[in-house]
Amino acid sequence: MTQPGQPDEFLFAWLDVLDQLTYYELFGIAVEATPDEVRTAFHRFCDTFHPDRHSGRTQAEREAVSKIFKRGTEACLVLSDASLRAQYDAQLTADPHERPPRMSQAPRTRPPTQGPARSTLEDAARSPSSRPFARRAEELIQVGDLRQAKLQLVMANHLEPGNGALAAALKDIEARLAGTK
Repeated sequence: MTQPGQPDEFLFAWLDVLDQLTYYELFGIAVEATPDEVRTAFHRFCDTFHPDRHSGRTQAEREAVSKIFKRGTEACLVLSDASLRAQYDAQLTADPHERPPRMSQAPRTRPPTQGPARSTLEDAARSPSSRPFARRAEELIQVGDLRQAKLQLVMANHLEPGNGALAAALKDIEARLAGTK
């Protein structure tokens, strides 16, 4: 596997064979792998192919890493869900000479909301590092702890500067706090 700083031919070699690999081969695990083994393999995969580890590469290299990482994420979603994994395994055994199946319609990690879509602070946070702070701020707002919610939003805004929704939420909380003094 390639590491940041290695020549780009390793990335493009991975990209060349990506469509020929099963999800199991992508992670280097057996078909009988346990959920813990899948999780461990995915973490190893992320150590190598997470896009944040390759930010200094050329645009073409970053695009290659992104495509490889997306396939790994897809593989993890399928292999971690017992019913999707059973469907995938059935497709693999149905015609082993065909290209490995892809299950790009894997479920989202968060279930869709019922009824009209409700925008949350967590949904507004684009950065994985700011999401927990946005989620906690929303929880604190719901229970009326505006001071602690403000602290959480300050952290979310610090981790994701320029996010208008988070900035607006912080401004709203500050106005509400100013009105209660």
